[in-house]
Amino acid sequence: MIIHSRDFLTLIRVALEEGWGYIMGQYGGFWTAKAQAAVKDEMAEKYGSKWIGSRVADCSGLGYWAFTALGGKMYHGSNTMWNEYVYDRSELKNGLRTDGKEIWPGDPVFRKKTENGKVNRHHVGYYMGNGIVTEARGTQYGVVSNLNGGKGRGLKDWHETAHWLGMKYPEEQGGDGMSYQTVKRGDEGADVKALQALLNGWGYNLTVDGKFGAKTEAAVCQFQAKMGLPTTGICGPETWEALTQEPLEQVTVTLDRKAATALYDALKAAGIR
Repeated sequence: MIIHSRDFLTLIRVALEEGWGYIMGQYGGFWTAKAQAAVKDEMAEKYGSKWIGSRVADCSGLGYWAFTALGGKMYHGSNTMWNEYVYDRSELKNGLRTDGKEIWPGDPVFRKKTENGKVNRHHVGYYMGNGIVTEARGTQYGVVSNLNGGKGRGLKDWHETAHWLGMKYPEEQGGDGMSYQTVKRGDEGADVKALQALLNGWGYNLTVDGKFGAKTEAAVCQFQAKMGLPTTGICGPETWEALTQEPLEQVTVTLDRKAATALYDALKAAGIR
């Protein structure tokens, strides 16, 4: 199963916008009073009650949740992520890859320390583009980013990066990098499912079933009109670009809590959560 980096980033934004909490060992479920009463982790005992009623994840659990929600295979653990699920690894220095290559939006970034002579990649975050990293930082902070003075850490605070195996990046392809096919009414498949999930992220209420019917066409027309595009009802490169390539600052405003929850619930209803 190939994961599109744009879809992965959309789900990481969902967690950020919903204000997910942090509990060690968790990956997207709701934290309950019962679970809090039984927890043994010292930090969760001290701070975990603030996340009761919220979805929670730890640092690798956040990426694990997004990857598997989209149908991909991933392991819950930052060391194993580095060892088995990435390629084109590089050190980071002052927020730049030391091999001179680009960091792509969607890439994981890692913090590491040496313990008893062994490197431990103890923390992982997710690069959003424009110098922004989202991370499940800790029980005190939850899921945060460094956008607009947030409590997350910027690229200069991370030690390594790589590209995900099994992820399709626009940057790999050159040109405009569009990775989706043009779809229209009557079409079916994974690209239609991605379209429906992305439209739900903008506040539409579609069933993510991969079938481009009348409701999906109407939503596409409404979105195109909103964005000043020709209202053809056909999702081609310009519409995909508008759906997936807005600056993070604008998406953060547009993808409010209601829209983020709608996207998550649509993915779950479609059986890809």
